[in-house]
Amino acid sequence: MNERSILKQLSNHLIFRILHFSLISQQLRDELGVRAGAGGIRSKGRFSKALEWQPFALWLSNILLNYAGDIMGNLLLGLLPLEPLCNVSDVLLSSFIWYCIFYCPLDLGHKLASSIGFRILATTMSTISQLQLIDRGVQQAGQVYNNAIIPMLIVGTVMGSGAEVLKPIAGILINRCQKNQLAYIKMSSNTKLALFLSILFVLEIQKSPLVLGLTRHQLLVYSLVMTITFKFLSLVYRTEHYIWLMEHRLCYTFFGGLSRDLNKFFKHKQKAHIHRGWMHSEYD
Repeated sequence: MNERSILKQLSNHLIFRILHFSLISQQLRDELGVRAGAGGIRSKGRFSKALEWQPFALWLSNILLNYAGDIMGNLLLGLLPLEPLCNVSDVLLSSFIWYCIFYCPLDLGHKLASSIGFRILATTMSTISQLQLIDRGVQQAGQVYNNAIIPMLIVGTVMGSGAEVLKPIAGILINRCQKNQLAYIKMSSNTKLALFLSILFVLEIQKSPLVLGLTRHQLLVYSLVMTITFKFLSLVYRTEHYIWLMEHRLCYTFFGGLSRDLNKFFKHKQKAHIHRGWMHSEYD
């Protein structure tokens, strides 16, 4: 039994699905709680009322987050977008986990999912699922689009990052509707990671020497170890801050920052030279 079949069987296991759904529901509740906490006590009260009076909206959001990668991937591949929701038992399991995280008595589900031990275990399982989605998306896109590189990268990134890939588009729409620039437009770290892994799988399909002769199964295992290590470091250290610093330096160097400062510098030198020459002729 090879590594790919082992990972496929593991991802379909009941415990794996429970941990995967729990992590997504926990992230959804944490994001809603952070937004409510930013507005003070009154906003926290509104968040509690939203939990009480808007259960269907929260359930629908949770379901779409759980299956966002498969739904958007099927749209790009020309398949039925809601096909992942045909598995009734899986949807019921997702709904049960959502109910435990949001409405469990004494908030036990939320407290358990917030523990560091649970997050480490769930992150490992979620990483396996993410790698499988990226691998499957790149392979299927290669079959549909005749191994075209750009479609394979897009499908792999979309299926690997899920709903997070829509955050830049949501930021643009928010700025457009509110007629301001308050929403910060950027790719999430998970989307950047999915793009990087998609590039690795595309290079393997194209038989590029950049993958150092690794086979598909070897690349899958090494990518899994690397991704799990990165996510564990993200739980302990501020790796996202270092990534942001590196991106800031690259954007400053290659996308306008350095050239703007150089233009200001040379214009200032030119104006100073003209000003000194005018003063010299006047006093002569």
